[in-house]
Amino acid sequence: MNRRHAIHVALAALGALLAGCTSVVPGSPAPQSSPTEQGKPTKDGSCARSESPDRCVEWQDTKPKTGQELLAQAAQDPLATAQMLCSAVPASVWDRHLGAGNYRVINDGQTCTISSDDTAKTSDGKYAPVLEVQAFLSASDSIARDLQILRSRKDTAAMVTELSLAGKPVMRVGDRDDANGTGRDTEQLSIAVLGDVAKPGVLRIRHSMRPPRGQPTEAPIDRSKLDTMRDPVTTEFLKVLFP
Repeated sequence: MNRRHAIHVALAALGALLAGCTSVVPGSPAPQSSPTEQGKPTKDGSCARSESPDRCVEWQDTKPKTGQELLAQAAQDPLATAQMLCSAVPASVWDRHLGAGNYRVINDGQTCTISSDDTAKTSDGKYAPVLEVQAFLSASDSIARDLQILRSRKDTAAMVTELSLAGKPVMRVGDRDDANGTGRDTEQLSIAVLGDVAKPGVLRIRHSMRPPRGQPTEAPIDRSKLDTMRDPVTTEFLKVLFP
C-alpha cells in the first residue's frame, strides 16, 4: 500500500466520525440528499462532461440569498442552495481563473462544481490541466467540531492547519501529497462563515487540479494556477454570500 493510498484509507475511516459533512471534505460520507423538484439527474448538456453524470443536475442561474437567510435555505433545500452557490461568482471571475469554456453543474443534489474545459489546449497545442472548484454549504456543521475530531486522531492531526481569509476563520485539511505537483492536487478549505469557529455554518470549498486528458493519473502538473486562484476565488464567494 503506497503512502497516498494509505492516507485515503485513513480519511475514509474518518468519514464515519464526520457524519454530516459532504464529499468536499476528505473522508466524509456520500451525500444523503437527492435532487428535489428543482431538477432531475441528467446525462445531457454540461452533465455529460461531469465525472458522475448519473448524479448530476444542470446549473440554473439563481440569485443567491445571503447570510443567515442562506444558511436557513441550506438547511431546507440543499439543491436550491447549490444553485445559488454556483451563481454567486461572476462568469468573468471564472473565465479569468479557469479559462474560456468553463462550465457549472450540481453534483449529488447539493454540491456546486465549476470546471475548466478539459478540451482546452495550451499555446503549444497540448491539452491543459483541468481546474475545478467545488462548494457546499452546511448549516449545521461547525469548524470547532471538525477540528476536535480531526485533531483527536494521530493519523489526521498533522493534516489540519488554520488560517484566515476575508476575515473569516478557515480550516485547511491536506497532506503533502495533495500539494506535490503530481496527479490530482487539492486545496480543501472549510470556512466559518459567521466568523466564529464555534458557530454552525461552514462553507466547504475544494480547489483541485488534475493532469490533462490523455495523461497518466500520476503525471506531473504545474499547480501554480491552483495556488493563485485559491484565495481570490474563496474571497469572491464570501464577498457575495457572507459580506
